[in-house]
Amino acid sequence: MSNGYLFARLLETGNLTVDPSGTNDATLRGVAHALRVRLSIIGSDGRLLFDSSMPRDSLGRSENHGDRTEVSSARQGGVGIATRKSATTGEEYRYAARLLNRTADPALTNGFVRVAMNLAELRAVASYVRLTIWAIGLCITALILLLSLRVARRITNPILDIASTAQAIRDGDLRERATVSTNDEIASLATSVNEMAERLSSDIERLTKLERVRSQFLGNVSHELRTPVFAIQGFLETLRDGAVDDPQVNRQFLDRAHAQALRLNTLLNDLIEISQIESGEMKMSFRYFDLREFLEHMAEEMRPHAEAGDLSFTLESKLTGDVMAMGDRDRLRQVITNLVNNAVKYTEPGGSVILRGMIAENSCRIEVQDTGCGIPAEHLDRIFERFYRVDKGRSRDVGGTGLGLAIVKHIVEAHGGTIGVTSKVGVGSTFFFSLKR
Repeated sequence: MSNGYLFARLLETGNLTVDPSGTNDATLRGVAHALRVRLSIIGSDGRLLFDSSMPRDSLGRSENHGDRTEVSSARQGGVGIATRKSATTGEEYRYAARLLNRTADPALTNGFVRVAMNLAELRAVASYVRLTIWAIGLCITALILLLSLRVARRITNPILDIASTAQAIRDGDLRERATVSTNDEIASLATSVNEMAERLSSDIERLTKLERVRSQFLGNVSHELRTPVFAIQGFLETLRDGAVDDPQVNRQFLDRAHAQALRLNTLLNDLIEISQIESGEMKMSFRYFDLREFLEHMAEEMRPHAEAGDLSFTLESKLTGDVMAMGDRDRLRQVITNLVNNAVKYTEPGGSVILRGMIAENSCRIEVQDTGCGIPAEHLDRIFERFYRVDKGRSRDVGGTGLGLAIVKHIVEAHGGTIGVTSKVGVGSTFFFSLKR
């Protein structure tokens, strides 16, 4: 045992000594008591020189310890251990003897130091140690359980929150969002669920808007088609009921029916065109072209139409040299034609229409200005919507389908440009759009 080694070293180095007079007995007993062991010092001849459990005057009457099992084993191998009842105390001990080699006291050389522990005390200590280990083990287990519960709660609570959010989204509540309070994989999952909810919400909002637009579009189309169809039907029925034989009215009714048929054809063509543009089926051919030459050509083409309505038409070109713009000439011709035709329709005789071209920093700007009736401010934001009319009755009287400006807007945006309008009631309007250079 380690205590035996400790006493052996103390005796060998002279830190502990055995005085035949008993001077050091109190010190030896104090150390033995402190270490809770029975200490015996045995001479090389087996005589008991000191025993912490016996008074010094009883040592001479004790048996020779040279033949004790632990002493014999220590003599052979340096260390000996044995368990038995003590002849002195009658209690069961665990003995450990260690051979003393060279010591400061020649009388102790080749003697022995022996320590013994009462087995009852050992068992009590062992039991106490076991209980302590069990108590520590239970405390550690409880602590681990508490920590595990805390960690598990920290993990499961966000997962339950994510599951609850996913359930709410599945049930249609796209306003629900998972809480993101960490910076780990679970937070990534929560973020993904939230992003999915955002996309679903956006998609549903977009689909709802598209459905609303579709329903409105179908209603407008039905209304716009019904008007010329009913008009044609009315004229034909009047002719069939006898007006065809009346030379004073038959020609008039046929002309009106023909005008409505032309209007119906224009409406159908515009519907087909805007459908092709919005679906991406209309292909455009983008090339660089000379913008100044293009505007001059458009001015020559549109001037007779304006002058036929007793309007002056002017090209104000601020372009000098070769100004190259990127676009589809045919589609841009359609844009300018539509804008000029609108200007002519809504400008009273004696007014004017101006086609204007100018250079911006990285783009070209084209304007069509008129001195017409103007557009009230509350209508400007919606003027490019399909079938939107400021004055519905007058728009039909001048032959508009309600799709021209919507088509113009789509064509300009397909060129990567922007379109807008400024207007003042009673003064006139200016439509403008930009092109990339």
